[in-house]
Amino acid sequence: MENTFLPGTVRERLADLMKYHKVSQTDLALKIGCGDSLLSRFLTGKTDKIGDENIIRIARVFNVSTDFLLGVTNVPDRKNYEIDELGLSTQAARNLYTGKVNTQVVNRLLESPRFAELTYILEQYFDDTLAAGYAAQNQMYATLSSLTRKSVKSDAANQAARKILQMRTPVYQADLATIENQFMLAVKEVKKEIGNDYAAAQALTAAVAEKMFTELTKGQDMENPKVTPEQVTELIIGSVAGMEGVDQEALDKLGQALAGFMQTTLDQAAAQEKENEKPEQ
Repeated sequence: MENTFLPGTVRERLADLMKYHKVSQTDLALKIGCGDSLLSRFLTGKTDKIGDENIIRIARVFNVSTDFLLGVTNVPDRKNYEIDELGLSTQAARNLYTGKVNTQVVNRLLESPRFAELTYILEQYFDDTLAAGYAAQNQMYATLSSLTRKSVKSDAANQAARKILQMRTPVYQADLATIENQFMLAVKEVKKEIGNDYAAAQALTAAVAEKMFTELTKGQDMENPKVTPEQVTELIIGSVAGMEGVDQEALDKLGQALAGFMQTTLDQAAAQEKENEKPEQ
C-alpha cells in the first residue's frame, strides 16, 4: 500500500482501512480474535479502549504499521517485520543483520520485478518441476527411437532413430539457461536504474590532474615546463596525507616507490630517445 492518508485518530484510521479493504466489522473481529461487541463499541465511540494486542493484530491484518494506526505517521507502509512473517530462516536474517551479505544489493534485487520472476523459476528448478517434464519428454523420444529401429529394418530407419534421440534435452539445461538469462537481465536492469558515475569520475580526475599541473608549473616557462618525479610524488602524497586512517609510514613507502617508478620510466624514455637519434650504420 503506497497511499498517504489524512491525519486521523485510531478510530478514524481503522474505519478508513475497513472501508479501503472492504472488510466488515464482524470479519475483522474474527480475524483479530476479539469480540464483535468490543469492536463495535470502539468504532461507534462508546469506548476508547481497544487494547495494545488488538492494535498489533489489526496492523498485521491490514499490513500497516502500528504507528500509522496510532496517527504517528500518515503513510501506512510497515517498516518492521518479524522474521517468520518474511519467511526468512534465522541464519538468513543473521547474514543480513551482520553484513555477511550486501544489504544494498539484496534490496535492489528484491525491488526488481524481474528478480521476483526469477525466484519462481528457481523454485521450479529446485523442486524439479521442469526437469520432470523434460525427463518425460526424453523418455518419449527414446521410446520412439527404439520403436523406429525395431519396426523398420533399414538404414533410413536407423538414421531417423538417431535424429529422434538427438532431439532429447539434458534435463537441467533448459532450466539453467533460463535462470542465467533471467538473472543477468535482472542485474542489468538494476544497474541501469542505479546508473554509473564514469563521466563524473573522469571529469573529476581531469580536473584534479589539471590543478596538479598548474601548481607544479606555477611561475615556469609554459613552453618548456620542468616537473620532477619528486614534485609529482610530493603533490600526490600530500593530497591524501591528512585523511583519517592513513598510515603515514605506508604512505612514505608508497611515495618512495612512486618516485622511483617515475624516475625509471623517464630514464628509459630518455635512453630510447638517444638510441633513436643515433645515425644508422
